Amino acid sequence: MWGIESVVASPKPIFELHGMADAIMNGVAQGKTRFFMKRKTRLWLRFFLLVLLGGALYLLMLNYEQELVYAPSPFVKKTPRDVGMAFDSIVFASDDGVNIQGWFIPAQSSDQPPATDSSRLTLLFFHGRSGNMSDSLEKLRLFHDMGLDVFAIDYHGYGASGGTPSERALTGDALAAYFYLVDKHKVKPERLYLCGEDLGAAVAINLAAQVAPAGLITEGANASVLRKIEDDWPLIPWQYLLRNQFDSVTKIEDVHIPILMFHSRDDEMMPFEDSHRLYILAHEPKEIVEIHGSHRDAYVKSFDTYYDKIDQFVHGESRDKAAQTTSSAQTDGTVSKQPAQ
Repeated sequence: MWGIESVVASPKPIFELHGMADAIMNGVAQGKTRFFMKRKTRLWLRFFLLVLLGGALYLLMLNYEQELVYAPSPFVKKTPRDVGMAFDSIVFASDDGVNIQGWFIPAQSSDQPPATDSSRLTLLFFHGRSGNMSDSLEKLRLFHDMGLDVFAIDYHGYGASGGTPSERALTGDALAAYFYLVDKHKVKPERLYLCGEDLGAAVAINLAAQVAPAGLITEGANASVLRKIEDDWPLIPWQYLLRNQFDSVTKIEDVHIPILMFHSRDDEMMPFEDSHRLYILAHEPKEIVEIHGSHRDAYVKSFDTYYDKIDQFVHGESRDKAAQTTSSAQTDGTVSKQPAQ
C-alpha cells in the first residue's frame, strides 16, 4: 500500500506546475495589460501636454498680435476747445452696443449762419494705432481751417470709448460713425470724405469698400497686417490664426471713389512701398503724393504740399485763392497755412 500511495501521490507536483504556469501566464497577460494601459496613459498625457503648450503659445501669439496692432491710451490730453475750436462731444453706439466717443468740429462757429446742405463738406477722420484722437488735434485743426466740418472718433478701447479693440470692432465703429453723420447730421454722402492715418488708413479703406462717400484720403497706410506677419513668419497658416488682418490689399480693389494717398519715404514704421502697392491696385481716379519726414511729423515737414493737395482734392481745382481766403476768414479770422501749435 505504501508503494501505491507513493505512486498516486506523485502527480501532485505536476498539477502544481500547471498552476504555476497558469499563474505565470496570467501574470504576463496582466503585465502586458498594465504596460499597454500605462503606454496609453502616457500617450494621452503627452497629447494633453501638447494641447496645453499649443494653447499657451496661441495665447502668447494673440497677446503679441494685440500689442503689435493696437496701442490705445485712455488719457485724453486736450480737447478741440484747447486749440481754439468749438466742438460737440458725441457718444454713439457701435454695432455691438458699446459706446463710442467722438468730436464733431463744425467749420463755422455757432454765432454764424449754418451752411446749406449743398455747400457743407464733412471729413470723417480715423486716427492711428497709438494714443487716441486727442493726439491728432493739430491735424484736425488743419482740416477745420480748410473749411471742413470734422468728425473724429476713438475706437473700442481708445480714449473714453468702451470695449476692447479688434478689427471687427473698429469696422463696426467706422460704419456706425458714417451712418451717424448721414442719419443724424444729414450729411450727404457725396459731400463726405474719409481720412485715415496709419491704422486709421486701413479702417478708412475698409469703410470705403462698403459705402460710397465723395473720396478717400490715406496717410502712411499699411498694406496688410496679415501679409506683413506672413513675410516675417512664413510656413504658418496665419490667415486662420490672426483676428486682426487689416488686409487693405484685398479691400482696396472694392473701393470705387477718388483716392488721395500720402506717404513719406522717410517713414520708419510703414514703408513707402505699402502705399505704392495699394496705389497700383486702386481704381482711378487716384493719386499718390510722396512727402518727407518721420511717421508722425511728415505732414508738418511737408505742410504746404499736404495742405494744398487735400484742399484741391476736397474743394476741386477750380477753387481760386479769393474763395479760399473767404472760407478761412469765416472760420476764425485770418488763417495762415502753418501747422497749428
